[in-house]
Order: sequence, then C-alpha cells, then structure tokens
Amino acid sequence: MRPWPRAGGRSRRSRPSLRTRTALTFGLGAALVSTAVALITYALADHELLSQRQNSSLRQTYVDARLFKEELASPEARLEDVLSSLARANGVQVLVNRDRLWFSTSALVGSASLPASLVSAVLAGHPADQRIYLQGMPAFAVGIPIPSVNAYYFEIHSLAELRSTLETLAIVLAAAAAAATVGGTLLGLGASRRLVRPLAATARVAGEIAAGRLDQRLPPDADLGPLVDAFNDMVARLQERIERDARFAADLSHELRSPLTTVGASVELVDAYRQALPADGRTAVDLLKAEIDRFSDMVQDLLEISRVDAGAEPVELDPVLIGELVEHTAAAHPSPVAVRVQPAAAGSVVLGDKRRLQRVLVNLLDNAQVHAGGSSLVWVDRRDGAVEIAVEDHGPGVDPAEAELIFERFYRGKAAGRRSAVAGSGLGLALVAEHVRAHQGSVRVEPAPGGGSRFVVTLPVVTQ
Repeated sequence: MRPWPRAGGRSRRSRPSLRTRTALTFGLGAALVSTAVALITYALADHELLSQRQNSSLRQTYVDARLFKEELASPEARLEDVLSSLARANGVQVLVNRDRLWFSTSALVGSASLPASLVSAVLAGHPADQRIYLQGMPAFAVGIPIPSVNAYYFEIHSLAELRSTLETLAIVLAAAAAAATVGGTLLGLGASRRLVRPLAATARVAGEIAAGRLDQRLPPDADLGPLVDAFNDMVARLQERIERDARFAADLSHELRSPLTTVGASVELVDAYRQALPADGRTAVDLLKAEIDRFSDMVQDLLEISRVDAGAEPVELDPVLIGELVEHTAAAHPSPVAVRVQPAAAGSVVLGDKRRLQRVLVNLLDNAQVHAGGSSLVWVDRRDGAVEIAVEDHGPGVDPAEAELIFERFYRGKAAGRRSAVAGSGLGLALVAEHVRAHQGSVRVEPAPGGGSRFVVTLPVVTQ
C-alpha cells in the first residue's frame, strides 16, 4: 500500500519552480547586458557629442575673434557698433576694451557671469575655455585675447540643446533596456516551457503511477531518450514485481482457506464435547476458536486486498443513492446505529461500486465495534460538491500521530503486539482506504465533537 503523505512533510519555504527560475535568469541576464550597453552607449555619446560641440565652439569663437579684430582695426570703429553688427543668435558675445570696460550682446551676461579663473587667464593674455552654468543652463565659455587692438573677446555657447538631446537619448536607452529585460524574460518563459515540457509529462505519469495506475508509460522523447527508457523499464519491473507479489498473496490466502476450514471444523467438533473436557481444556478450546475466527477474517481480508492489488476486481461504477445505501447498510449491521442524512445530502448520487461502498461502511462500523464499543452515530452531509459519510464513536479516540498510520496495512497502533481478538487483523482500515481511493475519494480520521473518533469518507457527487 502506498503510504499517505505525512503531515508537515512539505517544506514551509517552497523553492521557485524551474520555469520561474529560468525566466528570472533570462530576464536578469537581459537586464544586466542591456543596462551595461545603455550606460556605455550613453557615456560614449556624451563624450563624443560634447567633444564635437566644444571643438565647433572653439573654431567658431576664433573665427568671430578674427572678425572683431578686422572690424576694430578701422580707426572709426566703435566697440558697441562692431559688437552689435556681429552678434549671433546662438551665443553670447562679450568684449572687454583696454580700459577693462565690458560690452555684451546680452543684458543678462556681465563680468560676474564668467568664472574668475577664466577671466584672469584671458586678461593675462592666454586663450582659455571652460564649461560653466549660465542661469542654470550648461554652457561653454571661450576667451581669446586680441593684443593688436588691446581688447579681449569672450563668447559663451549654450549647451542646453545638447543636454536635451542627451536626456532624450537616456530615455530611449532606458526604454530599450526595459524592453530588452521584458523580452529576455519572455524568451526565458518560452525556453523554460520547452525545457520542462518533457519533465511535466514525466511528473504527470509518475503521479498516475503513484496513484496505482501502473500501466502508464512515458511517450518517446528525443531529448530524454535514455531517461524515458530507464523510467519505463523501472515501471515495468515494478509492475511485474507488484503483480507477482499480489498473485503470491492471493494464492497463499486461497491455499490457506482449505486447511483453515479443516481446522475450524475440527475445533467445532471438539467444542461439541466441551462438557467432557476439564476447565483448562475448555479455556484452550475457547482461545483456539477465537484465534481461528481471527485468522479466518484475516485470510478473507488478505484475499480481498490481494485481488484489489492484482486488479482482479475492477470497479463497477453505477449511480448509487448514497443516503439510502448508508441507511440500509447500517440497519443490517449486527450492531445497528442511528443514521442522520442531512437535507443537503438527500438524494445525492455518486458513481460507485455498491458492494465496495458497503464494505467501506461495514469495516468502519466493525472498527468502531472492536475499538470503541460500537458506533454512536453515522451521518451523511454534502459539502463543496462532495458527499461526506462520517462514522462517530465515543471510544478512547485516535492519537493524532496515528491519524494517517492507521490506514496502513497491519498497523494496529497501541494494540500491536497483543495477541488478542480485540486488536483486529490490521487490514480493515487499509481496505477502506483502497476502496475509497478506487472511487477517487479520500478518508480521514478526526476527533469527534463529543469525544472519541470520527472517520470521514469523502466521495465526489454526480447529482443531487
């Protein structure tokens, strides 16, 4: 029997799936590469454009300075008139005469607008240039001394347009980096989908095999050829081993029935003359009869569970009124118990094997009789598209640590190790789990409201 999952077996911190990790890796790689390319591109563009603009500004300033020199060479020339005639729209021109008087083409620009270091260098007779901020906007200032006319010429070129161009380039590069990141993530999703497709098929088939459908196999796959062959070979060997073990258990159980019947008949014959036996002999006969009965029940259960494992008893699904089946089965039990069918479950129909469903309820009632002195109530309810059949008792209850173990074969909990009829065979609840699983349902045990235990069987509902 496949063990049920243990409570708390799943890690609280679940690791991201392979698809998620692959997509994130692609996205992160695209983000890093695109960001690096964007930063390098911006740095190179900034350096190149700024260098070109400064070089062109220097050439333009020297050309303008030569024009000023030629105009000022005339004796009739006045500084103000020359400066006005040669004024340019794309820059600010400043002229300083021999008396250190400043003349500017803009009323907003004066001696205080230029850095002192630049002005000092030019007035000392050395050409100089410097990047500055003029009224909050970037600019490039160039100063050239004109000794032939005893004047000094300054020209300021605005870099606002260049800054706007670089800002636009930064936005474009950032958008391209973001688009590359999204594209890389989408590419990662596509690649991961192609990568995990064979693994998803493997997981699906493995889940079906774990659920008992051992005839499932992986389809051929060019990428996972060796894995597929090894997996299918492993499943085939596992199926062969399970079928062989099931046949052995079934054959053994069948062969045990004949000698067991003979021994039982012999014990009955001896019991017929029990009055002629001494007291110790009668006690021995009673113990022998109890063990024979227990052994007979165990053989019957083992034979049935072996047939289930071997697939010798296919599930015959027919529409079953679950409320009526529970009422009739409980009424026919040697220890009748009250049945309460909730209004929500009245008329609920399930697709099931009537004989197996009856065996499920009988085994639960027998379990309550053996371990809790009988069942106190059986109720049927409808919840979330499924019907629940609950068998309650007022016994000692089930230890939470054994809540899942009791459905395993030959597990008898605290009764294990005691050679007593009260301990049972350890197969009744295992048969319940097998039959319920064959109906795509589930079974669990929980504390009953008034004390004791409540065994709950959940089955999918067809109609109501």
